[in-house]
Amino acid sequence: MSKSIELTVKGMSCAGCVRSVEKALTAVEGVISASPDLMSNTATVTLAGNVDQNLLLKSLADKGYQASLVPEVNSYDEVGGEAIDPETSDMRLFLLALLLTFPLVGQMAFLPFGINFSIPPLIQFLLALPVQIFAGGRFYKGIWQAVRYGQSNMDTLVAIGTSAAFGLSVFIMLGDYSEWMSWSSHLAHALYFEASAAVITLVLLGKVLEEKAKGKTNKALDALIRLQPLNATVLRDEKQLTVPAVKVLANDIVIVRPGDVVPVDGEIRKGTSQVDEAMITGEAMPVSKNIGDSVIGGTVNGEGVLHLVPTTLGTSSRLSQIIEQVKTARSTKPRIQKLVDKVSAVFVPGVLLLSLLTFLGWWTFGGIGIEIAIINAVTVLVIACPCALGLATPTAIMVGSGQAARMGILVKNADVIEKLSKATTVVFDKTGTLTEGRPEVIATTYPADKDNAETLAVVLGLTKDSAHPLSKAIVEYIDDEIKPKEFEEITAVPGLGLSAVLSGATYLLGSERYMQQVGVALDRCYDFIEDNNARGASMVWVARKEVDDAMTVIGGFALQDKIKSESLKTVQALKGKGISVVMLSGDQQLAAQKVAEKLSIEKVEGNLLPEDKLAYLKKLHQQNEVVVMVGDGINDAPALAGADVGLAMGDGSDVAINTADASLIQSNPYLVYKTIRAGQVIHSKIAHNLIGAFMYNVIGLPLAASGLLSPLLAGLAMALSSVTVMVSSLSLYSSLKRID
Repeated sequence: MSKSIELTVKGMSCAGCVRSVEKALTAVEGVISASPDLMSNTATVTLAGNVDQNLLLKSLADKGYQASLVPEVNSYDEVGGEAIDPETSDMRLFLLALLLTFPLVGQMAFLPFGINFSIPPLIQFLLALPVQIFAGGRFYKGIWQAVRYGQSNMDTLVAIGTSAAFGLSVFIMLGDYSEWMSWSSHLAHALYFEASAAVITLVLLGKVLEEKAKGKTNKALDALIRLQPLNATVLRDEKQLTVPAVKVLANDIVIVRPGDVVPVDGEIRKGTSQVDEAMITGEAMPVSKNIGDSVIGGTVNGEGVLHLVPTTLGTSSRLSQIIEQVKTARSTKPRIQKLVDKVSAVFVPGVLLLSLLTFLGWWTFGGIGIEIAIINAVTVLVIACPCALGLATPTAIMVGSGQAARMGILVKNADVIEKLSKATTVVFDKTGTLTEGRPEVIATTYPADKDNAETLAVVLGLTKDSAHPLSKAIVEYIDDEIKPKEFEEITAVPGLGLSAVLSGATYLLGSERYMQQVGVALDRCYDFIEDNNARGASMVWVARKEVDDAMTVIGGFALQDKIKSESLKTVQALKGKGISVVMLSGDQQLAAQKVAEKLSIEKVEGNLLPEDKLAYLKKLHQQNEVVVMVGDGINDAPALAGADVGLAMGDGSDVAINTADASLIQSNPYLVYKTIRAGQVIHSKIAHNLIGAFMYNVIGLPLAASGLLSPLLAGLAMALSSVTVMVSSLSLYSSLKRID
């Protein structure tokens, strides 16, 4: 059985580092997959069985990365800085570098006016030295690790480039001692201390801006974590206690006072109120809650006092699952990013080679001095830092999945976003998805009993514990005075019905197809079937099999479900985007057809078993369709797993939600359209980010190699490229909000 753990990894600075960490982790035997996250400096590792976690830490240490296991947390106070704090050592180093670099760059401001003013070479050296050693120390540490472990990353480029400019300046200084303290020295204009210091300062500025932007991209996740309540009031052993929310027990009665945050997922046993669920479901208006209704931990109670019985605790709660899905989505990679990772693996060595060729080309064939050749080579190194490539995907995924979660859309990994963006067909289950899933009994027949009480007692015994919408509707229909028969064991027959034994007789309850399979004749109910088929009703039959194997139908129920108000709007919106819509149902063909006609769905199939739905999806795949399957029940689980994207409705079964690739917090079909649009918008943003980052290098590298850029301008462009990617990703907040 596989399990996932999370590691904190120090030392990741670019896309190359991410790939290096991933390779180090997957090299450990028993590791199924590893997903490093540059945004939070963590890595999610999926393990097969029991793997010694120290082996993971050692493998990373062997590659020069410090790692530790992230402890499981259950409340915001324990998170301890999930969001990235911009006030880091990078900020202090940047301020130091800026203070010392300003005079070096400032002296150049007088040159356009013909004023030959320059800081003496020795003072330039003394200003640049702390920048090179202290502010640039982080890059030397990175390059030492890279060389030591046979890797290369952005630190390699910065360290080599600035060291070359700084070392060249020192070499030139040592050639002439006479002007070391002259304020009008010609030697001073031949030095490049300002270039090395400015590059380090600008790279650190980029880091500071990245940190601030990362904090914003983590904002959605941070807000979700803060929703986790800290304390709960419980009745335990007839005493009222205040305990940490994570310490609530399954048999506690949780008391939620007016205005309190609901501490756990639970079912109301006493009281009525209005609950504000906007922070979890996106529902703008407070929702009325009565006895028997479910409430979600993290929502806010209105004016009534509620007594709850916990339904999920700890990491199983709905809010915890939302947080985990957002975390998972940000650390996984769509296929487009995996391609970038392969490019990044050869990018830095390629840049180093280009820099060497630039130096040799200018020195050998350019007819210029070695100083200019070195500076042109340095410019190539500086402008090629792959920070923007490393940030393009995770920032967009983080902002996009976080905002989608606030819209009530939860995706399990980044590949889902890519598949959603390419969806060509949406397949809907009918009951509970396009319809309310709360059908009502509209007609009954009891062909074998004049007194139907006995039949109703049997039916109630079969259906009272079933979660199927049709069973629930029948239970609600039967009079409270009817006492259910107690069956020893009830067996579910997926997609067909139920079977149970009582006093030597076997009772069967289910669809017409089930009756046909077991040989129950429905001839005596012909008129009942005709009338209700015409109304598009679904029918449930109950039959008795005697000891002598004689089969007798003893009852029939016609039920009709109400179409959700958002269903027609959803179908129209999907068709408007060129997406084909299909409806599959386990109900009879005529009942399914009636619903499809009202929703303008041309492709509809009824009387389907779970395996039939899966077979239909396989047929669509053979036609090269990218299929999104939408369902909510256990019988939808195979199809949800077999689709390109399985999408579970909010009030669906746990099996459906766990099987699906994404889930909706609300049971609103229009969120299906919003989910696909969100996938398209997020994937488009990732593509734009990556294209922008690549184009920056495609344009910048030739300019640098041709000598048309200075190291200072290259450093500024490099810093701005990362910031541009971050700002682009942050624009997803408004883009996703505009989806209507």
